[in-house]
Amino acid sequence: MARILVVEDNPTIGMVIKMALTDKGHQVEIMGSAQEGLNHMENGEIPDLVFTDLNLKGMNGRELIKRMRSNQRLNHIPTVIITGNVPSPDILPHKEEYQGLLIKPFDLDDVIGTVSKLIS
Repeated sequence: MARILVVEDNPTIGMVIKMALTDKGHQVEIMGSAQEGLNHMENGEIPDLVFTDLNLKGMNGRELIKRMRSNQRLNHIPTVIITGNVPSPDILPHKEEYQGLLIKPFDLDDVIGTVSKLIS
């Protein structure tokens, strides 16, 4: 199955996503900050899909996606934004830079469906 990286500063949300996706056979890593997630991708195994919270302390999810898109090693990885706020277009990355958007609270079936849609 897929290797999925979840960048989420709320441990409960990260764990719930991990449990739902590992139950479907995916390998899931959770990182608590965008910088930690970026370091993990740059220095470790490249995931097949990244879920990132938009509102993170320090580097936010938009900046993480921007850095991924400017890195040849990471620019092909599909990304899904998860956020608790209905985001305005000025805080989102360009539409072509991310492949999904989930608004908290989201249904775990939506998470699983998003993975199924983005991972062939």
